[in-house]
Amino acid sequence: MTTYDFLKSNNRGLFDTLLLLVDKAGIKDKINKEGMTFFAPTDYSIRSYCDFRSAQEQRKDPFRKWTVDSIIKYELPRFADSINVYMLPKRVSYNDLTENGKMFDTQKTPSKAVISYESTDDPKLGYNSNSTVLPRVMYFNFLYKPLDEPFVASEISNDVGARTLVQTSGVESTTGLVHVLVNSHRLFFAK
Repeated sequence: MTTYDFLKSNNRGLFDTLLLLVDKAGIKDKINKEGMTFFAPTDYSIRSYCDFRSAQEQRKDPFRKWTVDSIIKYELPRFADSINVYMLPKRVSYNDLTENGKMFDTQKTPSKAVISYESTDDPKLGYNSNSTVLPRVMYFNFLYKPLDEPFVASEISNDVGARTLVQTSGVESTTGLVHVLVNSHRLFFAK
């Protein structure tokens, strides 16, 4: 199935709000573009963003709330443009990655992202001391500022980039690859 259809088929509704916004913005074809890698934010990421924006709005008026309807009414063009930070114009799989990370262009020119595939000894990420092989996890680092090579993805400072764990990776669709960002991620790396 296509990337869009894969997201839509999630039986827990993890992408319902994301797809609502994609549909309202008319960018379904963008997500289904052939050869694209999509680092999909979940509905929790959108909720986190709405909570963040509500806090900003409540500095002006304590009764204001920012909701998905607010995004649709006031930020839909921004959403359509900013979703590009989650898309890479090529298939990026485990074989393309290193422990220290590799830099890629995103669809949002001129922004870049560093993607890494790192070993971990964190039990919360699958490490078990009874195994001789360390599990590996993928990270998506969206860059706010230029970054010179060589670099180590895990050492990129918060003022240069935002590091997000990928909770599900390597899903092949008929149109590209999907990697799902962890639920605690905030849409658009808003800070």
